[in-house]
Amino acid sequence: MARARPEKNLARFDRIALVLSGGGALGAYQAGAYAALEHAGIRPNWIAGSAIGAVNAALIAGNLPHERSFRLRQFWRELGRRVALRSGGGFNRQLCASLQRMRARWRGEALPVRERSAIGSAELRDLILELVDFERINSANARVVFGATNLDTGAETFFDNDRHLLTIDHVLASSALPGMAPVTIDGQRYRGGVTSLGPLDDARPADTLCFVVDGFDSLPGAQGGVSRSAREIAALRRNHDLRRMIALLGERLPTGLRRDPEIRKCLAEGSDATMTILRLVHEGADAQLSDKMADFSSAALTRRWQAGESDVGTSLTHPLWLAPPPRRLGVVVHELRGGVAARPR
Repeated sequence: MARARPEKNLARFDRIALVLSGGGALGAYQAGAYAALEHAGIRPNWIAGSAIGAVNAALIAGNLPHERSFRLRQFWRELGRRVALRSGGGFNRQLCASLQRMRARWRGEALPVRERSAIGSAELRDLILELVDFERINSANARVVFGATNLDTGAETFFDNDRHLLTIDHVLASSALPGMAPVTIDGQRYRGGVTSLGPLDDARPADTLCFVVDGFDSLPGAQGGVSRSAREIAALRRNHDLRRMIALLGERLPTGLRRDPEIRKCLAEGSDATMTILRLVHEGADAQLSDKMADFSSAALTRRWQAGESDVGTSLTHPLWLAPPPRRLGVVVHELRGGVAARPR
């Protein structure tokens, strides 16, 4: 990035955010996207993830900058290998599960929960612990947020290194793959599936460059609809555009009016900060989406990684996408869907 574009385009951003959502095996697209960002010299200081995005976020935040792409590639190669072994060893897996249940009954212990996920939760736990340094995640070099759903209350929950000491349990609670057992933290059961733009809206105002990387973009309902990420981006735009307009109006008020206590309270809600969102979407909703999310084959993972790298490269070389938004706007959104750019919003 530093070689290809004037430094001032990045220098104006106080915060560089990376938001990663779910999608199972489609998460390899996010890993490739980050590798391209790292190659361009762009290192996020605010990282959020949910579902498989929480695992990618942990791998990024839990390693030294020059090791992150390597660790991501190592994880996805090993994950693909273990899923292939697991799917090819059906009889052995059933035998081991039966032996575990028999041992639990003999000892009077609770029966283990049957998991039908692509990889067992214990295996995923060991693999993440092998590749992620949680002391680094909690060192606050970058803000890290994992999003999850509390199954006991139905509430969205965000595990944040600004307020929590993040552990492997928080990653697993946010990233539980389909078929995995829920993860219990402080007596509450959690599962992934929440997008993570919400905390960014509540963060202190700052000029922000935000990469939202979605493995897929589901359009619910027979007639289609608007995805969760799109709704959150729309809400973000409304809030930040309003703050921007309040700030502009405040500039035009006479000094005497600005001193009025009530007006001062209103103007305090304004902000000159802007946000540029580059949203990358790998897959749309189609009949094969669930099969794609479960395809951890080496060829599929490599193809998605390369697509992520390519889409980031296209975004960063676009002549207008890093330009400041018009002065009346708090947020401008650029989108690349399946490698095709949409009109800016």
